[in-house]
Amino acid sequence: MKQCLNILMLILAFKLNGQPPSNRYISPLFQSVSETTNVLFSSNVPKPVPGGGFYEWLTGLPLNAREYQFTNVNLRMNIFQPSGDTLSKRPLVIVCFGGGFLNGSKDHWSIRLIAQELAKRGFVTAVIDYRLGMHVFNEELSKRAVYRGVQDGRSAVRFFKADAAGANIYKVDPDQIYIGGHSAGAFIATHNAYMDKEAERPPSTMVWPQGSNTCPDQLCLDCVGNNTSYSGHAKAVFSLAGALGFTSYMETANDPKIVMFHSQDDDTVPYNSGEPFGSVSGFIVGFDLPTVYGSLPMSQRADVINLPDQFNSYIDRGHSVHEQSSTTLYTDIIPGISNWFNDQLLKPVAHPIDGKAYVCASFPTVDYSTIQSQAAYYQWEVIGGTILTNNPNNHTISVQWNITAPSHEIKLTPYSKWDSKGATATKAISISPTFNNVWQSNNGSWIETNNWSLVQLPESCHHIIFTDKTVPTLVTVPNTVVSEIKSISVGTQVTLHINPLASITVID
Repeated sequence: MKQCLNILMLILAFKLNGQPPSNRYISPLFQSVSETTNVLFSSNVPKPVPGGGFYEWLTGLPLNAREYQFTNVNLRMNIFQPSGDTLSKRPLVIVCFGGGFLNGSKDHWSIRLIAQELAKRGFVTAVIDYRLGMHVFNEELSKRAVYRGVQDGRSAVRFFKADAAGANIYKVDPDQIYIGGHSAGAFIATHNAYMDKEAERPPSTMVWPQGSNTCPDQLCLDCVGNNTSYSGHAKAVFSLAGALGFTSYMETANDPKIVMFHSQDDDTVPYNSGEPFGSVSGFIVGFDLPTVYGSLPMSQRADVINLPDQFNSYIDRGHSVHEQSSTTLYTDIIPGISNWFNDQLLKPVAHPIDGKAYVCASFPTVDYSTIQSQAAYYQWEVIGGTILTNNPNNHTISVQWNITAPSHEIKLTPYSKWDSKGATATKAISISPTFNNVWQSNNGSWIETNNWSLVQLPESCHHIIFTDKTVPTLVTVPNTVVSEIKSISVGTQVTLHINPLASITVID
């Protein structure tokens, strides 16, 4: 039994080393993840102190924050990595908890579960803390809480960019950093993506009055926290019951791509537009928050500017659009996030196979190739032949076809440098002693493959046929042509103009 297990492990190792796994980001490839806890990513950042008052006493929440008085805090994150992963540059997903900028933490069970399940699919993930405290009695002052959260989310992005440029402890690709979250955490993510200019800052994030006191300038998006020489802008977003201050922040098709999940019966963050906390605002005297724009208008705006987005809309999930129970996620959440990032950002483009589909039996060795793009690995497969040269890092191969085999086929599956599997291209191969290659055009050049029925230039096993035409047709053979063919038949109204240095030889 032990010997069989050892053999099985060797086979598995060979497969994994021989080519990338075919299901990374699509299914939980890794059975377990490792967690690094309480990693410091932002030091001595100013957090407003609670302002006191009846509602703070009643709720225990910092909803009357003193935006003019602060205490410095450190922010930490927990980082999850797929156990046993050998990929040296991996995409990262930062996950932010919800709680209205008033409560919550990175330890919330569903936020941790999202991070763990995405890590099992091959991402590095991080759950982060951010500064809490909001003044809910002033529409303008409340915007400072969102802005703080956005700054902290950007600080988390910068942490990983700095690590990638230095010790590279977490093996993250700094060009593939995504951010998402639930509720307030989704606000952080959407504003990271789209409120990316100094001119878009709410005026109240600058010097602003609060009664007889003055609230200080919160500074630029990347001016608070550590590693400020890097940009904290993420490349893509997922949003669970999120919203934006203004959809006009979404400007072009080149903005970060977004996948959204929102339920129409959400009574905390508007599905369409309105004031957050609609279910409780009527019970708090003086409650005053700004109008925000939920997933529906964000998706509509994305469609207007041709920004790739996916909007998963529901009717009965409430605000906790991702939590099916107190311990489980809805089954569409993790695939919805992972597949979106994979399809939009990690998967290589389709790779067509270039090379002969019609092979002369007398010349069964043929070269095939594909485009060179972001693919890092090319998995070639052949039925009815032998691959003579096959470097998986090369986009070309040479195949010797077995002319007696019952069928012939070549397949190509590209993989990106992030081990994401692309679509498989298939090319059927015909092998014969002779083929008819028929001119398909009117006037044209001999060396244009699309002019021929085989979509190949004439070869030594081809019977070349120019059918009768109803109008005069001129076929030009350039000087560069030196071709052997099996036979040639020229119909009426067809003129074959062979340039002086060209050569066409009929060998049978």
